[in-house]
Amino acid sequence: MNIRSVVVFGQISVVKEAEKTKYICTNLCRKFTDDAAYLEHELTHSLVRVLCLELSPEHMTGKLVNES
Repeated sequence: MNIRSVVVFGQISVVKEAEKTKYICTNLCRKFTDDAAYLEHELTHSLVRVLCLELSPEHMTGKLVNES
């Protein structure tokens, strides 16, 4: 079994632009469903309660472990 582990160091900031938040949520939702009516309903009713965070990586480290 191969196990990968990644640790990321950086800065987290709040996404303040409403259009960027909508874009992020739309693309995330499309990964799980292609139901346009569901997507539109969620954007209309739930988008105001969404908080998106943006990670700006400064350093990453990782490892690959082989286990049997």
